[in-house]
Amino acid sequence: MIVGTTPAERADTEMLVSTVESAVRRLDPADGRSARVDRDGPFDRDLWTLLGGEVGIGALPVPEDRGGLGASFRDVSAVLTVLGAELSRVPYLSAVVCATALADAPASPAVDDCLGRIAAGELIAAIAVPDTLDGNGFRATVTGSGATVTGSASFVLDADIAEVVLVFARSEDGATGLYAVAAESLGRARMRATDGTRVLSTVTADGAPATLLDPCPSVRRLQDQALVALASDSLGVARRALDDAVAYAGSRVQFGRSIGGFQAIKHRLAECAVAVELASSAVAHAVWAVQDGTDHELAEAAAIAAIACGDAASRTTADNVQVHGGIGFTWEHSAHLYYRRALTNAVLWGSGDDHAQRLYALAVGAHSRTHADAVPVPASTISS
Repeated sequence: MIVGTTPAERADTEMLVSTVESAVRRLDPADGRSARVDRDGPFDRDLWTLLGGEVGIGALPVPEDRGGLGASFRDVSAVLTVLGAELSRVPYLSAVVCATALADAPASPAVDDCLGRIAAGELIAAIAVPDTLDGNGFRATVTGSGATVTGSASFVLDADIAEVVLVFARSEDGATGLYAVAAESLGRARMRATDGTRVLSTVTADGAPATLLDPCPSVRRLQDQALVALASDSLGVARRALDDAVAYAGSRVQFGRSIGGFQAIKHRLAECAVAVELASSAVAHAVWAVQDGTDHELAEAAAIAAIACGDAASRTTADNVQVHGGIGFTWEHSAHLYYRRALTNAVLWGSGDDHAQRLYALAVGAHSRTHADAVPVPASTISS
């Protein structure tokens, strides 16, 4: 179900989702997908040309006054969800996170050029999402002739196929900035990942020429928005795995009845359905927080969405394999692709434990601030 503030907005989002879904199923239908992934690898250039260029999904997260469509994050999340459901091998998650970082940067020729080319589907950009607030170990050196960046990061999404990689680097004065580095100036080693539908790389910079795009980026907010985007992808994975499991359980006959009628299968799928509904609600709340919430509300909502969607995707994809029985364990079936995508998503930008610990810290911090701001009650009043 698509959540919107008005029926007209819901109708527009549904039309967008239907368009993207039709385009994907035309070029990358479910039948034979496992064979294509095994043969062609984790990037479908033809599909990205269609989606990024002709359909124009790259323009959705780019502000209208900077060459894009300026769509709501609800629409962006809906597209991410359908691409997750279809296991689409396109760099849209990276495009969304890069566009988010660039849209918050001050206008400049370099920033506007990147945003315009992302919107047109002409530029594949990657970003090293940091796991800390000081640049993930990258260091920037700024001289009169320009800036250079040194450092490395692993699990950088789509870096191996990107033309530009965005990194957060800390300069000698301690300030963390957002820099653009031409991919050809970097060492890029594709990692052997669990997820066969996604490109992950280790990126190394050794004095690579860089362009400062934002001298004061909001690193934490970007991390949270990236988590919401990833949660949307996981929600799509969970929904499709549940749908596939329910459809198979209703059609597979054993001992004279469909296996969906057996209590063990029925209870397993009911638990999956509950997990998916919780994940859907968590994403809807997180999307609201991206658009209208405070930084604190976004931080809490992103952590909750990451936990709920990670759990839902892991549960449903694993149970989908089990419900399909022997066929679910074969390489020819797509069930393992969903399971592997769920495993990767669950740890890509932090594990469930990481998000739970942060959520606890946010709750404790809010509680401490509330009590610190409270007016003390005089002891004489209590005793009386």
